[in-house]
Amino acid sequence: MNAKKIVLWGIGDRVKRYMKFNYFKNCEIVGFVDTYNFGSLFCEKIVFSPTHLTEIIDDVDYVVIATQYFSEIYYKCLDMGILKEKIILTDIVQEDIFSQNIDRIKDLSPMAYKDMLISRYKLIKMNEKDFFDNNILIGNGAYCKPEYMSDYYRYRTFEFVAEEIKAANIEGSVAEFGVFRGVFSALINKKMPDRKLFLFDTFEGFDDEEAKKEAELGRSDEIFEYAHQQTSAERALSVIPYPEQVVLCKGYFPKSVTQEAENEKYVFVSIDVDFEDSIYEGLKFFYPRLSEGGFIFLHDYNSAYLVGVKKAVQRYEAELNTKMRKVPIADRAGTLVIVK
Repeated sequence: MNAKKIVLWGIGDRVKRYMKFNYFKNCEIVGFVDTYNFGSLFCEKIVFSPTHLTEIIDDVDYVVIATQYFSEIYYKCLDMGILKEKIILTDIVQEDIFSQNIDRIKDLSPMAYKDMLISRYKLIKMNEKDFFDNNILIGNGAYCKPEYMSDYYRYRTFEFVAEEIKAANIEGSVAEFGVFRGVFSALINKKMPDRKLFLFDTFEGFDDEEAKKEAELGRSDEIFEYAHQQTSAERALSVIPYPEQVVLCKGYFPKSVTQEAENEKYVFVSIDVDFEDSIYEGLKFFYPRLSEGGFIFLHDYNSAYLVGVKKAVQRYEAELNTKMRKVPIADRAGTLVIVK
């Protein structure tokens, strides 16, 4: 059976990961498409312009769209006369016109198919208040991007929590442990601009020893670890609306904790560090410093893969010899809301 000839649309982080880990090893990659870098080489293959793509499309089996702007590009391909049967997305969209997409990508790349199942886009029904809430951020401006809308329930729940904190006049700073590229940090900062924001992260990826331990337990792998290295403090801070409020605590936790952070009270904390030991350390640090009426959002608590998150909570509760007040929500990765 001859290898399928494909063109990958995009040369960003997603495609870099695909190439680094040989996601399309059973295909012949003819080249790449990018609007701004055409004519150059990427991974030793030519980068075509969208216009040039139409000249070679008859010799290509599929155009694989590998960018968050998949919807715009999909319809651009149709406008250029490319048959929809030749277009493949690397995101899951629950619409009838994409019903065959999942089977095609599964045949081309089981690894990309696995990624899609983990990070799928779903159509959502908005909260009724959204349509007349003058203070809503999610769905507007910078906060209508796919990284926000694909996890609408978590971020919109945070907005409601922030409003409860303000209404109750609860004192304390805010924090995020596990910042990555600053998506949630930016929203926290925008919604609560009058509060100091402590950001805890290595901005370089996981601790090697902890990553090795999690891999041995089947809760991590090389691809997962590589993806979380694709950030920097500068990249995260670049999206923060009020950077003057930020206190950066860079390094491995809890060694990264400064005297200022240790002496602080917190009214809202997001913990999103994936691995059991780090989450346990985060709870041990933040929960005693959480104001009465304050909240912790613990990401991945009901994840199908990162089962160490729930184990960390159980460990900490056993140490406390009591149960925290917990509310699980049905967002994409099963966030746990802890209320003090």
